[in-house]
Amino acid sequence: MEESVTRRLGRAIVPVGAGILVMALIASLWVLTIRERANKRLYLEYEVYKAMTALSDLVRMQGPVEEDIKNVIAFGLYAPDGSAIAVYGDAPPEMGPEYRATSQLSVGDSSVVLIRSMGGDLPERRMMGGESPGRRMMGGESPGRMRGVVQSSPPVPDTVLSRPPALSYIEYSTEGLKAEETALLIAAAIATAALAGLYAVIVAMNRRYTASKDREAKDRELVELGQAARTIAHEIKNPLGVIRIQCGILRRGADEATASGLAVIDDEAMRLADLADRIRRFLKSGDEGLGPVHAARFMAEFSGRYAGVVETDIDLDPGAVVNIDGARVTEALDNIVANALEASAGSGERPVLEARVRQRRLTVGVLDRGPGIPLDRAGRVFEPFYTTKERGSGLGLALARKNIAASGGDLSYADRPGGGAAFTVSIPILRKQEGRMET
Repeated sequence: MEESVTRRLGRAIVPVGAGILVMALIASLWVLTIRERANKRLYLEYEVYKAMTALSDLVRMQGPVEEDIKNVIAFGLYAPDGSAIAVYGDAPPEMGPEYRATSQLSVGDSSVVLIRSMGGDLPERRMMGGESPGRRMMGGESPGRMRGVVQSSPPVPDTVLSRPPALSYIEYSTEGLKAEETALLIAAAIATAALAGLYAVIVAMNRRYTASKDREAKDRELVELGQAARTIAHEIKNPLGVIRIQCGILRRGADEATASGLAVIDDEAMRLADLADRIRRFLKSGDEGLGPVHAARFMAEFSGRYAGVVETDIDLDPGAVVNIDGARVTEALDNIVANALEASAGSGERPVLEARVRQRRLTVGVLDRGPGIPLDRAGRVFEPFYTTKERGSGLGLALARKNIAASGGDLSYADRPGGGAAFTVSIPILRKQEGRMET
């Protein structure tokens, strides 16, 4: 139990550690993204402040502006009573009392509007160390230089306007900012998806690695178990042989009742010996007996052994060749046919042995009209030592599937339409040029 808990904890270290790391990276990424977005907005406010300052100086020196100015939608200078002195674009014709008391900054979906008293600082930024955003972000550089709008000297006395302005208004386009923010969010989303994908890859690789380690451990245990079982099976057969010999000797001079009891002992000893042989064959590995075989000839010889007891439906190309261990495939088919004969004993209908080549595979079917296999047990019929028979060993079908697999094939089960069972053997066809034919 303690080992199982330790193993589970060991498996969880990599995905949990990777998950924490990826989550930390994603959190850091979005913190940086949000911070960069805030910096871009702060820089935009600085650009708006610069544009307002430069335009105010320009209008006060040269009069109203006529030409288009990059990113500036509207601009205006207003007297203390709110009346317009100079306007550009869609600036309002006058300012109400609510705008004259304090400076205001509002950021909309497509533009930024700044209203400030002449000579005031950038609104809503005075609490940030008492330093203007322009000076803070540009390393102390004066906002007198305005990139892409106009260049201006520090504020100068009015030389053109009839009245000194008390209030300035500007509306500044944020289209460039929206595009940059969208690109930033898209890049962050893509990076997040990439990190999530990286985590999924790490988890998948860890699962594959742990699965391979589990298979390796299981295979090692099976090898050890197989070696022990082969040794036990071999050691069991020797005393069973002695028991059968002694039973034969005792039966010679025994009366009828004693001879009958000895016959039972002999039968049980024979059954145990057969079980030991089955276990040894089941644990046998390797493909030493593989070789190219004519499928039509092989099936003709096999079906001949059951002439008169099974129905045959064999239609194979004489040139079809399979690479099989003939003895092991024969043993597997013998077991399947024996089961079909036993299942069909009370049905009055013979089992059917059919063979075809489908999709470059030799397909051999054994069909019966017996009771079939219940749905809840069908998935276990090939498990070693699983049986529904009173005296069955549970190794027949497991050994049959293993023998077929040794030849590169597969054994499957399905319910037969109309009732009964259908076992199907499927083995790949060997191309003629892949091996010389044995005659």
